[in-house]
Amino acid sequence: MMNSYSMTQLAASVACALRAEAPREAASSIPAVDQLVARTLGGKAERVLIYNPDCIGHWFWQKYTELFLPVQAHTQLAVPVATVMPSVTPVCFGTMYTGAMPEVHGIRAYAKPVIRIDSLFDSLRRSGKKVALVAVANSSMAKIFAERDIDYYILEDDAAVTDKALELIAEDRYDLISVYNQEYDDMIHEHTPEAPEAMAAAKHHIRDFDRLASAVETHWGAHDSLVIWASDHGNHVDWDGHGNHGEFREEDINVIHFYGTVPKHG
Repeated sequence: MMNSYSMTQLAASVACALRAEAPREAASSIPAVDQLVARTLGGKAERVLIYNPDCIGHWFWQKYTELFLPVQAHTQLAVPVATVMPSVTPVCFGTMYTGAMPEVHGIRAYAKPVIRIDSLFDSLRRSGKKVALVAVANSSMAKIFAERDIDYYILEDDAAVTDKALELIAEDRYDLISVYNQEYDDMIHEHTPEAPEAMAAAKHHIRDFDRLASAVETHWGAHDSLVIWASDHGNHVDWDGHGNHGEFREEDINVIHFYGTVPKHG
């Protein structure tokens, strides 16, 4: 069974939380996210952190739920989401940040052209928001959303990306910070989704979300804030014994996103 919420709904959910314009082609927001923001932040977030760990599927959370305790400690809402086909990184992130299906945003295979339709990065800038994208060099996120009027921090690896994101949170200059990490995806392709190397990578992503969300709680206390864990797709074990993704199957399509609100505090 595929999850009922769609990856197309994240962009509008974030825009609605910020009371900003959504991307022009975006699907509607997720009602549960709207309700969370309404009930805990009075209807508006002033700051948003989106953490994008690549390739962590719904099945992985179901099987290793206790590993995610640091994520769930910072969040109040878990949203089961179905991503899009083909379930590969540039296609899925293209949909996540435009709110549009692949046939609309234009990436329909594993390729990394610059997306030309409206994205969350564009609509937030039109709404006067200051935005930063922190991503690994040559990754899909570094390439497909290039050429926007935002600040880019493109770095050599996950560790450098996380460290820079922590610096930016502490500086408290941005309304939205998007952070992309890729180690788990790299490890499942080299090994299997549950190999020791992949499990260590997943734990690194969970640890880094914990660090980032804790930094939000420390440094964004003057603002009502929203933190989001949002993976792009899941994975499965392929015919050659390695991890892979891209197929229309539950393991690849179903992911789980986490949303947490942090009310302003002294």
